[in-house]
Amino acid sequence: MTAGVRRVAGSPPEDDLLDLVRRCRAADGGMPLVTEPWFLRGRWLAAGTVAFEVREGGALVAAAAVRPSPGGPMISGLVDPAFRGRGVGASLLDAALAAAGSSGPQGEAGRGALPVTVECEGLTAGAAELFASRGLTQFFGEDVMRIKLASGGGCEAGWPDGAEVVEWSAETAGRFHAVYAASFRERPGFPDPAAEEWIEENTEDDDFRPQWSLMATLPGYGDVGFVTAAEGWIVQVGVVPAARGTGLGGALIRESLRRMAAAGATEAWLTVNVNNPSAAGLYRKLGFEDMGQRARYR
Repeated sequence: MTAGVRRVAGSPPEDDLLDLVRRCRAADGGMPLVTEPWFLRGRWLAAGTVAFEVREGGALVAAAAVRPSPGGPMISGLVDPAFRGRGVGASLLDAALAAAGSSGPQGEAGRGALPVTVECEGLTAGAAELFASRGLTQFFGEDVMRIKLASGGGCEAGWPDGAEVVEWSAETAGRFHAVYAASFRERPGFPDPAAEEWIEENTEDDDFRPQWSLMATLPGYGDVGFVTAAEGWIVQVGVVPAARGTGLGGALIRESLRRMAAAGATEAWLTVNVNNPSAAGLYRKLGFEDMGQRARYR
C-alpha cells in the first residue's frame, strides 16, 4: 500500500525529482525543458518553498511543492503514472492547498489573500477533473507541439508574390516589434509591451537565433509578418490582419525551420494557446505533432 503524504524539510532529493519528472513526461508529454535541472530547481528549490512527498519502498512516487511568488503561492505536483487512481494526487493537492492558504502572502489592503495558482506541465483528463473538484478554474492552456526536421533544410518556403524577407538585427528589431504589436493587439489580454522591453526579452535569451528570426514585407502593405526563433524553438509567429490568408505565416515558419535544419537541428518545438485554434491548425498542417498540454489553474 502506498505510504501517506509527508511534509519534507527543503525538498525531495533532486535526482529523485528528476527521475519522477521523466516518468511523468514520458506518459503525459509536455515541453522538453521540464527535465532540465535548472527548470526543476526553479519550481522546487526556490527560497520559502514548502514540499510534500509520497514514497513507496523508499522510491519517490509523488511530490508537490508550494513556492511563494509576487502574484501569490504557486503549486507544482507530480504523480508517477503507475500510482495514479489511488487518491495520491488528491491527498497531495489538498496538503499543498492547505499550506498555500495558511502561509500565502496577503494582497494590498482590502484585497485579502492573493490567489493560489496550480501549474501543470502535462495536463491529463484525471488532473483536470481533480482540479475542478477542488474549485480550481483553468485560466491558461497551451498545446505543446514538435516537428522532426529533414536533413539539409527540407522544403522551400513558398512565399507570396513580391514578398521580401529581412533577418532580425539591431537595425530591424524595432520593425519586428511593430509587426508583433499589430499582429496581436486584437487578442484578449494582449500585454502590449514597449519595444525596448519586448526586444530585450528576446535577445537576452542565450538561445535566441537572429538568423532564424525573420520579418516579411509585401508590396502595398509594408512589414506584415514575423517569426522569432531560438535553438530548437519557434518562439512567436504573427501576421497583421490585412495580410492573413496569403500563406505568409506558413512561409515564415517553413523558412525558419529550413534554416534550423540547414544548421544541423533535427527537431523544433513550439507552444500555442488553446484559445487560438486557427494557429494550431496551421502548425499541424505544416507537420507539427501534438506532444501534450500545459495548463494553469487558479
